Amino acid sequence: MIRRSGTGELPTEATSFVGRKEEVRQVRRLLQVSRLVTVTGVAGIGKTRVAIKAASSVRRSFADGVKFVELAGVSDPARLEQAVAQALELFDLSAKPDAEVLAERLRDRRTLLVLDTCEHLVDACARLAQTLLESSPQLRILATSRQSLGVPGEHIVALPPMSLPGPRAAGSVGALSRCDSVALFVERVEAVNPAYALTRENAEEVAEICTRLDGIPLAIELVAVRMRAFTLGRIRDLLDDRLWLLSGRTASARHPTVGATVDWSHDLCTPDERLLWSRLPVFVSGFDAAAAEGVCADEALPADRILPTLLGLVDKSIVIPVKSDEGTVYRLLDIIREYGAAKLAETGDEHWLRRRHLRHYFELALRGKESGRHGDQLATWSRVRREWPNLRAALDLCVADPALRETGLMMAAALWYLWVACGMLREGRDQLERLLAQPLPGSHAWSWGLLTLVYVANARGDVEQARLLLERCSLHCPPGTPGGELVQLVQTKMSGTLASVEGDPRRAERMLGEVIERLRPNRELPEVLLPAMVELGTSLVLGGEPEAAGKIFMECRLLCDDLGEVWVNAHADHGLGLVARAEGDAARTIAHTRDSLRVKRHFSDTIGVVSCLELLACAAAEEGDLARAGRLLAAARAERIDKGLLEQGNPMLIEESARCAELVGQGLPRREAEEAAREGAAFGLDGAIAYALGEEAEGFAVRRDSRWAPLTRREREVAELVAEGLTNRQIAQRLVVVQRTVDSHVEHILAKLGFSARTQIAAWATRRRRGNA
Repeated sequence: MIRRSGTGELPTEATSFVGRKEEVRQVRRLLQVSRLVTVTGVAGIGKTRVAIKAASSVRRSFADGVKFVELAGVSDPARLEQAVAQALELFDLSAKPDAEVLAERLRDRRTLLVLDTCEHLVDACARLAQTLLESSPQLRILATSRQSLGVPGEHIVALPPMSLPGPRAAGSVGALSRCDSVALFVERVEAVNPAYALTRENAEEVAEICTRLDGIPLAIELVAVRMRAFTLGRIRDLLDDRLWLLSGRTASARHPTVGATVDWSHDLCTPDERLLWSRLPVFVSGFDAAAAEGVCADEALPADRILPTLLGLVDKSIVIPVKSDEGTVYRLLDIIREYGAAKLAETGDEHWLRRRHLRHYFELALRGKESGRHGDQLATWSRVRREWPNLRAALDLCVADPALRETGLMMAAALWYLWVACGMLREGRDQLERLLAQPLPGSHAWSWGLLTLVYVANARGDVEQARLLLERCSLHCPPGTPGGELVQLVQTKMSGTLASVEGDPRRAERMLGEVIERLRPNRELPEVLLPAMVELGTSLVLGGEPEAAGKIFMECRLLCDDLGEVWVNAHADHGLGLVARAEGDAARTIAHTRDSLRVKRHFSDTIGVVSCLELLACAAAEEGDLARAGRLLAAARAERIDKGLLEQGNPMLIEESARCAELVGQGLPRREAEEAAREGAAFGLDGAIAYALGEEAEGFAVRRDSRWAPLTRREREVAELVAEGLTNRQIAQRLVVVQRTVDSHVEHILAKLGFSARTQIAAWATRRRRGNA
């Protein structure tokens, strides 16, 4: 069975890989010559396992990694790009379409993208694959699907059943053990009975069973685990009846033997196991035992019987356990999920079960919101982020059912931390806008949903949308509406945030101060109070009042400590770094900012990380280390460009960074300044953080040829062709891409290098080709 790993990571196998050597070799060979390879076959044939084995074996050929995208839980084709972006841990905050963001991120990266279980999204997967392959010349895609994608240039590896024993194989134990289907059967039996071995006495029965199962891996595994309870002869007799009766009753996408064996396995389960099996498909992704108890238990299957029943299904290979440092979660193979869902449909309990699923994940969202007071905030938020597929399914139910719209809005509002602190601003905007599309103006849920969308807009740097949303909220949520006092207070806070972003510190201080005075006595709404304190402190220090700002930041830190709030505490540390810089203490600036960065690196708070890099650059410049300042500034700018954040953040802090850049440019010889900029731009986010924290004993890692940094490989090609005097159309013809792709490359080059004309690109590229960088 397959053991799943972290987001986007290639899964590892919980059991040994048996057979399929030729198919794996075929996939490997095709990946060397083809940019799209699809492993096809009926359900249960082992497509995912072959793809994972092949991808693991070629991992070293892909400098930028192998990324695994599990699509079984994605039911809406419109969500495909979001699922891929999450697997890639892509946290672009710009307003660009998801497909465009993916194309830009992968454009010059040597990556293998594994799209697993595409058949229910085949048209969307085909469109996305074609888009990405056209824009990303070094990208390879390996897909698994019950049908091909139909994309030009696609190479297909159709998996047949595993090899079966020949008519005379049973006479030789050695020959029989070399047959893939038999080897798999014996390996899986040994997992439940270590004393078992293939012998001359049992060889004929083993060969007969594998033959009757048609060499289908899933069928073999489901039958093999029954050796814990039955003899070979009993299994053979049971299979004779079952396969004869059911061989013609399954869908065309599924081998008849697979459907018959799953049905046979279902019949051998206990009543509790059959009932739980029918309920578990409500989870669209992994689930833990607590989730199974919270969602699936009722009078017919009480909570105290859930875990023993779940473990019984694990023993029968119906449910797959996945162990990690965070604990054990459970998954269902697609065909097992489909079978259970069909059984659930027969009972008519689907509506009830989905409501229970919604309630469970609504409560999880609320626990995350209050996590600091009840446990480890980082661990809880990480868990909520891993649960995103199930959270998304719960929100989808709320969108589809008008009666659940307010529940969905309250859930989406409670998940503010997932949107803002955990790098899911795009998903947050999408979910909130969908839920707000149906008018519920003036209701408590509508008000909180709209204000959360304001928070998301501010975090994305979309000042205009934030302003319009606040006006809309004021229009539809006047004083006197349900919960109106707190709604008005949060509106004031968001208006203060907007004023700060717009560069109006006095107005920001007035509004944020009002909010703090109201919430501070009883520590109400800490998710509003604490960020308001950070924003007020920032306005004060930038307004020339570092002493007052320091008091606010210290008070905020004390409150954060009491409430277990880690993320805002890191922002308060950054604020104390600003105070120390205003007071001329570079060493203290560095200490506080590094404390902030050590925490922020574990969240997906890109703008927070970039702000730390820029502040550390300013401190380095003030200590006289201009080369270090130049590297940090270049690393921060590269991240801003990569994430669409060029103008995002407090305008006064952006101006400070610009002044620091001027100081570096004036204080360093041109060649040294350019070298520092190239080195910093080549760090990558993780390398920049490590360098900023002083975690590398000597030197620093540069991923690309530093002479051409911050350009990617493809951007370098375009720059060199610009230097040859080619037009964008001619470059497109030379590189065999569409012209709009070249247009986009040229725009990125201009932005990264701070140029305004193609002639500047040409001169810059010419110097580098001559080694005169």
